[in-house]
Amino acid sequence: MNKNATSINLKLVKSKELIREAKILIENDGYNSVISRLYYACYHATSALMLTKELQSKTHKGLAGLLHKEFVSNGLFDVKHSIFFSKLMQERTEDDYGDFLIADKEEVKSFMEPAIEYINYVEKLIATHENIL
Repeated sequence: MNKNATSINLKLVKSKELIREAKILIENDGYNSVISRLYYACYHATSALMLTKELQSKTHKGLAGLLHKEFVSNGLFDVKHSIFFSKLMQERTEDDYGDFLIADKEEVKSFMEPAIEYINYVEKLIATHENIL
């Protein structure tokens, strides 16, 4: 396995670990940190996808921009998933930096399944189109 494939696999493993952490937080009523864990899970999966084209971003906005430019605009990535990633990024920013924000249990839970679907989608896309997993 080449260095790039190793990095991709490590990012996908980290992504799944962060999903596991989010589930533990939900089980223990730790709702204020769930969105952050879900976002970073999706962030690492998206970073893995970028590595299939040997691309990296230094910023969160830059990663979303690369996703759109390199995958969405070319029809290689489902718009629905791209919109979810952008929405999750915005929610994470508001949750992490907003003053006096208390996470709503049901709203937080509503992000779990789409985040898992997003990561599964990215993982399948990488495996199908790049044959590196």
